[in-house]
Formats: sequence, C-alpha cells, structure tokens
Amino acid sequence: MRRLSREIDNTADSTLIKLKDELRSYPSRRSGETSRHETPSLGGIAVPLRLSSENGTLSLISTTTIFGTALDVGLSELTIESFFPADQETADLLKRSYSDPE
Repeated sequence: MRRLSREIDNTADSTLIKLKDELRSYPSRRSGETSRHETPSLGGIAVPLRLSSENGTLSLISTTTIFGTALDVGLSELTIESFFPADQETADLLKRSYSDPE
C-alpha cells in the first residue's frame, strides 16, 4: 500500500487511485492478529507470496524495478515486477512444470 501511495503521489493516476480504494475496502486482520497459514518472512527481508496451484504450493518473492529517471518519456513510468522461487521446493516444482518435455 505504501508503494501504491507513492505511485499515486507521483502520477495522480486515476486507475491507481481506484485500485487503492478497492484494496482498502477488503477486510483485513487487525494489528497483532495472525493466521495459522501465515508464512514467516525470509530472514526479515521479504514476505513470500504463497499460491496454491494444481501442482502444489508455490512460495514466491518479487522484485520491482521502476525506471523513474529515464530520459525517454515512454520509459519514465515503466515498472517491471518479477517473481522468483522463495524456497527449493518451489524452484524444483517450477523446473518440473516448465521443463522441456524432450
């Protein structure tokens, strides 16, 4: 939400404002509450995204690259988000799922 707020401050994008309003309308846990399914952070650096798939549970971390100082207007608001396996089980599952069948 903080990153989204920064993007709204920088761009005043009406779509991002609508997204933020929608996200705020979702129910959330109160401060201090935990879920029995909650995943601990990876050494305090990242909190993995956990997804259930037909092949098993995926645990992913993401990185975001923002080209905020590009001289080309077309690149000035480009943001790329990439997902990487957060654990060896996920890496193995992804390798098996997307490996060449040969």
